[in-house]
Amino acid sequence: MAIPGLVLTPLLVLGLLGLHAWLRRRTRLPDLPLLLPLGAALVHGAVATIPAGLVGATASRWLASLDQLLLGYALIRLATWAGVQVPGSLGWWPQPPKILRDLAMLVLAAAYTALVLRERAGVNLVGLFTTSAVLTAVVGLAAQETLKDMVAGISLQLDAPFSEGDWIEVNGEAGVVKSVTLMNTYLQPADGSLLVIPNDTVAQAMARCFAPRAPVGNRFSIGLDYALPPGQACALLEAAMADCPGVLTEPPPRAWVGSYADSAITYELMVWHQGAGELQRLEVRSAVLQHIWYALSRAGHSIPYPVRELRPKDPAPAADDPALIDVAARARLLGRNGLFQELGAEQLARLAPLTRCLRFGPGELVMREGDPSTALFQVVQGGVDVLKTNPQGSQTRLARLGVGDVFGEMGLCTGARRSASVRATADTVLLEVERDDLLPLVEAEPQFLEQLAHLVNRRRCEQEQVSAEQEAERELNLLQRMQQLFGAMGPVSGRRTTPAG
Repeated sequence: MAIPGLVLTPLLVLGLLGLHAWLRRRTRLPDLPLLLPLGAALVHGAVATIPAGLVGATASRWLASLDQLLLGYALIRLATWAGVQVPGSLGWWPQPPKILRDLAMLVLAAAYTALVLRERAGVNLVGLFTTSAVLTAVVGLAAQETLKDMVAGISLQLDAPFSEGDWIEVNGEAGVVKSVTLMNTYLQPADGSLLVIPNDTVAQAMARCFAPRAPVGNRFSIGLDYALPPGQACALLEAAMADCPGVLTEPPPRAWVGSYADSAITYELMVWHQGAGELQRLEVRSAVLQHIWYALSRAGHSIPYPVRELRPKDPAPAADDPALIDVAARARLLGRNGLFQELGAEQLARLAPLTRCLRFGPGELVMREGDPSTALFQVVQGGVDVLKTNPQGSQTRLARLGVGDVFGEMGLCTGARRSASVRATADTVLLEVERDDLLPLVEAEPQFLEQLAHLVNRRRCEQEQVSAEQEAERELNLLQRMQQLFGAMGPVSGRRTTPAG
């Protein structure tokens, strides 16, 4: 009898492993349960190879019972996999809740155990439990909490208030649902640990649930200075939040006046994003607050100090802060600009005080495609990406600009709307020159328009590689558009209608 056991066990093991490897390539099918069938096969092989005379009759009977029990458990598990999990994954019929499947296997295994022990070992478990009132009471009291968790687990599966992958919060603990078993619910918080909560606790607690793809509201508050009118503040906050990566446009971000505090007006903010986990909330909140700081800085406002603060409210700025460079430094930057490099020192000195340096945070939108264009920018620090929206709605990067590069000159000169979006890639400082800043220079020296038209047109034609005749025609058209544009802003005298050079 030893030879069949020695032959059958390797065949069973190899067959199970081969079937598991084949099924792994069939992604639609669930994994074959290996642990229990392999253990039963190995025990069967070991029991079959033990000589009958080596152990006594009693031990032999118990070993045979153990062998039969494990083989029966393995068959129950494989039958559940083949008859329930596989058809459910193929869509033949709805997949039953995991906890009901586990409970059914537990009931079958218990009945099979009682049958095998009565037939093989002569132990009547049913009679033992029914005839011993004391034992029944002890087992009932000991299993009271366990039974409550089992019933609660069944209720959670039937009612299904949440499923695996959802984010839930229970009794102050939050995390992503990893699994719901017969006894416990397993959550994974943001720190990567595994939180085990009894099902009875989950069933009785008030829980908050978010589906994986559902929009999640993130609410927080911020205080702004009383000098900033509330209407302007709400508009500024909503614009800053809308331009923040990760914030959904639908539902749109909102800002409300919350209260009038001691040293600031408190505003309640609400943004929507995907992902309800703690890390996603913190990341979106951090990005929004960064964008708000930069937007306030460009608008000349800041987060107010509490009235109890004894330190000076406006500390001395850093000497090397590029956003606070003086007029002379701005004149030198303009002189290195390809569009203004032919201006004299007097012209640069007249233009520089009218310009300003603006600071943008990483990911902030400098200009949006389709918006009116009234200014050009020169990169002083950091860098920007030039982005174009395709018909599908996604954005493609056309160029990445660094220190010294200029963009927006065509819109400033022609009044056309922005042909692309520009977004900061790092902590970026831009020197802004608006159309209004150039008007005094044009009024004093009308030939400046011809110089600017010539430089802008030459820059564009070098990129497009056009002929000399086309370049001259384009320059004439550009100059005429600039004369019309600046003429609508104010009187410009002494113009010519032919291109310079």
